[in-house]
Amino acid sequence: MFDHTDDTIVAVSSAPGWAARGILRLSGRDALPIAASIFVADDAKELSGQKGFTRLFGEVRLDEQRRVPAECYLFRAPRSYTRQDCVELHTVGSPPLLAMLTDLAIAGGARLAGPGEFTARAFLSGAMDLTQAEAVAAIVRARSDAQLRSARALKRGELSSRIARAADALAELAALIEADIDFAEEPIDFITPNELAERLAALHQDLGRLIQQADSTERLAALPTVLLLGAPNAGKSSLMNALSGMDRAICSAVAGTTRDLLSAPMALERGEAILLDAAGHDPQGDRLSALAQAATEVVAAEADLICLVVDLTRQPDKQTWSPLRASDRARAVVAANKADLVDQATATRRINRLAEARAGPVCKVSATARTGLDALRRAIEQQLSGSPAIGEDRALALTTRQRRSLQSCCAALERARALAGAAARMIDSADLLALEVREALDALGVVTGAVTTDELLGRVFASFCIGK
Repeated sequence: MFDHTDDTIVAVSSAPGWAARGILRLSGRDALPIAASIFVADDAKELSGQKGFTRLFGEVRLDEQRRVPAECYLFRAPRSYTRQDCVELHTVGSPPLLAMLTDLAIAGGARLAGPGEFTARAFLSGAMDLTQAEAVAAIVRARSDAQLRSARALKRGELSSRIARAADALAELAALIEADIDFAEEPIDFITPNELAERLAALHQDLGRLIQQADSTERLAALPTVLLLGAPNAGKSSLMNALSGMDRAICSAVAGTTRDLLSAPMALERGEAILLDAAGHDPQGDRLSALAQAATEVVAAEADLICLVVDLTRQPDKQTWSPLRASDRARAVVAANKADLVDQATATRRINRLAEARAGPVCKVSATARTGLDALRRAIEQQLSGSPAIGEDRALALTTRQRRSLQSCCAALERARALAGAAARMIDSADLLALEVREALDALGVVTGAVTTDELLGRVFASFCIGK
């Protein structure tokens, strides 16, 4: 992929599956003529004569008889994503149709793009650095608002700019150290050991703060989990469907319908969480119920939060709290469900009784009437405020590769600072100092891709999907 950057490549760049719109993308020196062999503009204009940033309406031709409405978007080199001539054909999002168009492009001289090859060409042409290229893959894979915000910050170059400032400062220090080596016999001090140690310490502190404050992409990938617990027929499955907005769980008036663990995403104001619905807590159940409850207890021990679902049509008693005691959790969010089936006075009295237990905030809800759900979501979000996907926003998230390179840089800076602090004169340790500062610079270069190997690039772009 990195040795044949002049080839014309083609791939479907829209999401897999059926959709209203599908996109076929081409990049390379023959992108326009290959696209012209497939697409015909309504006004019969030739693609080769069009300027960049042009949209044309027309059709894609599968053969002489079969044609499908389409739009053609032209991007001329070097003002394109890959810095090559690029063409996007937008048409009906039918996988068989897109596959046929891909075959026509390959027959016309293109080859199928590898994973991330469009973005790899953008990186190799200097359109973006390696952190921004990784951000493209992170945007595509984002499953939560926190992941998307972090990926967008990387794409904007926030990490790149901080690395560039540190690299500029290190390059200046390297030049001063090497000047001391070149003019060792002259009575000139380009920088004193104390000044060098102070500037190295400042850089070390700045990069260390970046490592400490930035989250990890792996941590952001783990959405917090909320387990719905309660007695059989308390309305857990109905509540799961109401909170998630999808009919994921089977709802039935028969107690004990849910046996297996079910999951569904739940949107919150500042992120997402995964709702889990498990078997109801029934100490008098049969052997199958006991096995299901044992599995629920395992999940409860790992869940980030318990949402205790209580049937408000029943008077709260000691058995009401038995699911929470079985989960060995001190606090939870309590969903007082079926509020639409009791009068206001009874509901208020029973909610106050639930609140006296101080197990967590009590929310009056009705899963079937869809009332009180927003208040319950806010209570859940408040309880999950320490989660990386829900809690305080972080400006950046670092991949393991980026974090390790920054840590290597900090280690080299610390070694250089120690050498400078112990030197009476620069010339005493200038050679070793120059080596350590260059090590730190190379480590920063690995973060942005200024220092790369084919193995490193292969690992980065192997995580991409084809068409990006």
